[in-house]
Amino acid sequence: MSKTLQNMRDISYAILKEDEDTSAYPLTLIDSLINGAQLSICSGNLTDLLSAGKQQITKWPLPFLYSDKYYTSVQDTYLSTTTSIGATSLSINDTSSFSSTWYLWINEDIITYTGKTSTTFTGVTWVDFAHLSGARVSQLFTLPTDFASSVRVIYNTQIVLSQVDYRDLYLRLNNYHWNYTLNITNSTNSTIERFPRDLPPFYTIISWTYFLPFQLDVSGYMIHQIYEKTPTTLSSWSDTVTIPDAYSEITIPYITVWEILMHRGEEDRWLKIYNFWIAKIMEMYSYYSNQNNESLNWQRITTGKDQILNI
Repeated sequence: MSKTLQNMRDISYAILKEDEDTSAYPLTLIDSLINGAQLSICSGNLTDLLSAGKQQITKWPLPFLYSDKYYTSVQDTYLSTTTSIGATSLSINDTSSFSSTWYLWINEDIITYTGKTSTTFTGVTWVDFAHLSGARVSQLFTLPTDFASSVRVIYNTQIVLSQVDYRDLYLRLNNYHWNYTLNITNSTNSTIERFPRDLPPFYTIISWTYFLPFQLDVSGYMIHQIYEKTPTTLSSWSDTVTIPDAYSEITIPYITVWEILMHRGEEDRWLKIYNFWIAKIMEMYSYYSNQNNESLNWQRITTGKDQILNI
């Protein structure tokens, strides 16, 4: 049975050796500390206060946070006319591969539109800069609302892709190369498809809100993003904790109480609790790291710089 917010509350008050109804620490405070503890564990934002230099605890991938998002690639195109600030429409040669309503990326300008004709985006807003005819136009996608960090992106089920910071995009575009050597075999024949075998960094995450695949020369391929999601914010007593039962009870409440005792100045008690939960956190990271490595068997993964390895 999955543990709930109420389970975390009960354990926290038990460790404090106080009753929930009479404690000086109300539920609102305890709930806030519980949510903060879970978020810190899942994001890896924890520091070993007793280590030399107070080093951050190394967080490994946590498969229980993994989720998937799928996009369809859209071939980049170019403006056919110059666009001014505040424009309400944009013209390109062909809009057929673009979504009927979504976002565009033009020279670092995030633009929204609500409709399209065969050659024009309509209902355009957020045009903050003038863009010359010939400027590259890319489809911009929104990230899932629970997005925390990208694990990896797989292009057309074949290629594992690397990421680049959007501020460095244009430093890379001039060195963009394609290799058309991938063998595609189906039930009727075997062909050589014009498909990039090795891709340089080709996507970026913008402000933890947008996903931008750029410099694409094809439409219709699947883009599969595997990402770590943010843990559930617990508000109702029955809300389920994101961290699995094996570790939620021995980590979240202990961090919660440790923070209270530390600020209360009870050094002997908080040190004992601290040593306990930090050992359990490191055990959890190690356990799921080993589990994640085992799950990669027979998958296509990256190794080294933009290389791919089948294991």
